[in-house]
Amino acid sequence: MYVRYTFFMNRITKNIITNYIRGRLKTVEFAITNACIAKCSFCDIWKQQPKVFVDREKALTVIDRLADFGVVHITITGGEPLLHPSIVDFVDRAASRNMHNAVLDAAPQLLMRNNIVKRLEDAGCDMISISFDSGDPVVMAESRKIPNIMDDMAKALELIGKTNITTMASVLIWNDNYDKLEEVCARAKNMGFDLVSLNYPTFSKSKVYPLGGEGISLSREKVIHGLESAIALRKTGKYGIINSPVSMRNIVNFLRDPTGAAYPCFGGRRVFFVDWFFDVRPCMQLPTVLGNMLTMKVEDLNRPPCNDCNMSWYRDFSAMLHGFKSLPVWLDSVSQTRAIQKRGKRQWYRPTPDTPQAAGPFHRSQMPPPAP
Repeated sequence: MYVRYTFFMNRITKNIITNYIRGRLKTVEFAITNACIAKCSFCDIWKQQPKVFVDREKALTVIDRLADFGVVHITITGGEPLLHPSIVDFVDRAASRNMHNAVLDAAPQLLMRNNIVKRLEDAGCDMISISFDSGDPVVMAESRKIPNIMDDMAKALELIGKTNITTMASVLIWNDNYDKLEEVCARAKNMGFDLVSLNYPTFSKSKVYPLGGEGISLSREKVIHGLESAIALRKTGKYGIINSPVSMRNIVNFLRDPTGAAYPCFGGRRVFFVDWFFDVRPCMQLPTVLGNMLTMKVEDLNRPPCNDCNMSWYRDFSAMLHGFKSLPVWLDSVSQTRAIQKRGKRQWYRPTPDTPQAAGPFHRSQMPPPAP
């Protein structure tokens, strides 16, 4: 998570700082459907029947409750979230509650339909993250079972580039790229991605979100090799990799000896997963259900710290929530933000009208009232 610190703080930054000081800052992944166009070899979600799409009104209530619980960042995922007819409404509600929001897309051809990019921008979308596992178009098309996926991605990135939405390549470390991550990151940068996030291979014990397969059956040594490479690439500052070297080093230590991990995961306490039934889980890997988001209380998010896996999204965010011990992670985040600013990338903060550096459209909840 990267926050631009200025004298004139925008609403997202204020929300983050307020909830952090109060000790209630949380982040969430909200899966709004199990329907998906991609047929990834390492994910079986596309095989699930029946296909489920969250009810619009209940989902809006859930987003409000998440904000009340202290959630400052929400990743709207699936399945394929762009298949949900109310995706724009969900982004709009998250933005109106000052949550930094990201939409995770696996099928970039959907970004060129129904004026969806402009509608997402108008709703206050902060980021669109697109699955990007290889710089080779043939490998990408085969791994996702989507023909011409790279061509569609290039067209979608050109379209998003005309907006104020930040783009991020979501790169899974797997058998095809663990030893050539720089090639993947370079291709992502050349295609126009603003940022790169790295996802660490893991198997899921959850029937709701099944992850696994031969593609991510890497040996421990190969995963460590990939992470060591990622740490080196991150330190160059060339590719906009958002994963903190401190957090990635924590995963390396975990893989070598779980007791050597300095930052256990706060899945089910400060970071969590909400599925299309609104059931709340510590993460997408574990089968444990903590409650239902429509009825549970914030006190129900009380799972003890976990050190069972290397699930990247949850562990990377958790590394920022260990009090003073997390200071190196926060300092690194600020340093990376400044490096991105120097390269002239769009800022992934939503400006407010009183911010001198403000540029681009505002969400309608942040517009000043009309002159009398």
